[in-house]
Amino acid sequence: MQLDLFTPRAETVFVRHRRARRYILRLLDDGRVRVTLPRWGSKKEALAFVERSGSWITGQLLKQTAQSAAPSEVADREAWRAKAVDELPPRLLELAAMHGISITRISIRNQRTRWGACSAGGSITLNWRLVLVPDFVRDYVMLHELMHRRELNHSKRFWRHVAAACPRYLEARAWLLKDGRRLF
Repeated sequence: MQLDLFTPRAETVFVRHRRARRYILRLLDDGRVRVTLPRWGSKKEALAFVERSGSWITGQLLKQTAQSAAPSEVADREAWRAKAVDELPPRLLELAAMHGISITRISIRNQRTRWGACSAGGSITLNWRLVLVPDFVRDYVMLHELMHRRELNHSKRFWRHVAAACPRYLEARAWLLKDGRRLF
């Protein structure tokens, strides 16, 4: 298999982000490279950054090509997502009721780097991949997000809430770090 050389000018999208502190590269699903520029950054420096990162980009393109899902894998993924929509919200509501916590909205999404998220308004987002993890890990992620309804940060007080609600939280975190990454 012969690889075409990556040509930064033709396949790169530049996006300026006011809160970015550095240049960030991301490979998009269509094979283009997105470069996030900090507000003080220049397009010339960003292009030089892309050119310096050519081997990383080529490696990511190879990885993306190797991971292209076959139609049966896509169907399986959709089935898992449907299962997540059916199973995760009732369990989250059950845990919320057990701890006296209110939730305004539950979303199931295809997050690429997060297992869950909680907004200040009480909306909780869960990753559909939670249906693929052991039950104690799934409950930990849900309890973690629920405890953000009490403490919207990761302070010592927040972790005390998590420890009280989920005694196996250290084991669950270790599982996510060791085995969870392969699910993304």
